[in-house]
Amino acid sequence: MERIIRIITSILGTNKLRRRAILTATAVGLSGCISSWRSSPDDLQKLAPTSWRMAGKNAQNTSRLDAIRGSKIDDISWNKPIASQFVSPIVMTKNHALVSTQSKLIGFDKADGTIAFSHSLPGGMAAAPAVTDTHILVPRDTYGEGFDSDIDLQAPTLYALDRETKQRVWEHTLDGNYLASVAVADDIYVQSDREAYRLTADGTTTWRQTFDQAFDWRKTLSYLRPVIGPDGVYIGHRDTLVKLDRAAGDVRWTRSMEKTVFPPVIAGDTTVITSTNDAIVAVSPADGQIQWRVSKPPVWAPAISETIAVASTSKGLLGIDPASGEQQWHADQSLSTCPPVIAGNTVFTAPGMTLTAVDAETGERIDSRGTDWRVTWITPDSGGVLTRQPTTDGVLLERYPLR
Repeated sequence: MERIIRIITSILGTNKLRRRAILTATAVGLSGCISSWRSSPDDLQKLAPTSWRMAGKNAQNTSRLDAIRGSKIDDISWNKPIASQFVSPIVMTKNHALVSTQSKLIGFDKADGTIAFSHSLPGGMAAAPAVTDTHILVPRDTYGEGFDSDIDLQAPTLYALDRETKQRVWEHTLDGNYLASVAVADDIYVQSDREAYRLTADGTTTWRQTFDQAFDWRKTLSYLRPVIGPDGVYIGHRDTLVKLDRAAGDVRWTRSMEKTVFPPVIAGDTTVITSTNDAIVAVSPADGQIQWRVSKPPVWAPAISETIAVASTSKGLLGIDPASGEQQWHADQSLSTCPPVIAGNTVFTAPGMTLTAVDAETGERIDSRGTDWRVTWITPDSGGVLTRQPTTDGVLLERYPLR
């Protein structure tokens, strides 16, 4: 972890205030670690709870693009500055791009970047919002902008806002100091630095699992993200990977390993991939037994599709067969300043001050485009890619169509 912090610090430079702000935003962003998966309709439809879809589903860090879309990166269609050093990863719905800042939930019109809505909330930013067919879920923490403003929230809290009115419908308070992120499947799964919950659509607790030792968010950056599998909820906790029963919340198994540095990801139903200080490790969902190990220190959590796992290292990108762990390709590039994301058959990454598209099956570069600032998050959808770029005065969102 110290190695990762040194790498990020070398990118950000020597300005202490800016480093603190952006390192914190990076940590918070990784805890959300959310990319666009499938857009939920903004014209609300009455669907059964089992058919909920989360705009920004994070189980595989993968986005599905329309087949008619290409992988060539076009000119910027719009950009929008945000006057906050703390801006969450970007979550897409059909018409809006959502982010949380230290004081607000903001929705931007995807067509032109205008602000469609802005809603103030207590506390500070925890991680990216999540979206069900009826609610926007916003996790909030107990600190303010720059850690120096007055705290107006006494405990980490998950707020549920009505999708149409943006008014609060319910809130759920958690134990601990930090609220990590929220994932949506059949129900709502949320985690603080001390416990994990499964909640129903109205905020009722289905189960609660409390950990004996709290996470240290400031040292570990990104432990705090529940990852949802068919029958389990997976959590990287200190030096173990934990599987909780999805229905009851009981611990199914724990797997001791070197300190995990990024949240686990799921490759289909057969493999759970976790990242340690010096390796990428796959385990069986059934019993936690190690299936394969690639001794390459990851810089970010890998991106996963049905056929490839793409890992970012300090020496480039690796394409790994998720079933066997065999390396399929290697692509030389400088250090990426954000996690890779797979969209269709394209990997998007950000080495230096560029946005780059790479073929997911071969590792060959398809296209690249210079950016105004270093990219710290990429969210693709059927209309293109939206990036998050920290600046000296806050954060810039930039939209790039694809052709």
